[in-house]
Amino acid sequence: MSIKETKHDRNRDTKEKKMKLNDFRLLVNDFPASFHFWHELVGLPTIFRDENNTYAELDAGNVRLELLRADYFAASVGAPQLTVVQEGFRGVVVFEVDDLEATYADLVKRGAPSLAAPHDHPAGFARVALFTAPDGYALELFKSRGSFPH
Repeated sequence: MSIKETKHDRNRDTKEKKMKLNDFRLLVNDFPASFHFWHELVGLPTIFRDENNTYAELDAGNVRLELLRADYFAASVGAPQLTVVQEGFRGVVVFEVDDLEATYADLVKRGAPSLAAPHDHPAGFARVALFTAPDGYALELFKSRGSFPH
């Protein structure tokens, strides 16, 4: 697999309105388990958490990771409930780390369920490790080998 930057991407008109990713939201069914995983095990600092265990914002570096109860989101869009029919993972949250082996060992020690121990990515540009997160998500940690496509 190859990711290529196009000439258009590099020479984008500077007057064009730019978007900046502020946060990403995981819709969760088990809010306490999800909050425990992302805050207690992964170690993301809490920016905000409501007292009803409905919503939380966590500091994920350059963006916020939001946890929102799926039933609350469904009600906010006028749906009685969200129906998710999917096998496997709903999504993967990816973090680049300085020391993959040490970070992996720390998360295992904290109780994060390992999905795959550190290993070379098949494309060869990074070493990766994966964890199973609550509500059908996965956490991937990676350490770039210097040729990672940014």
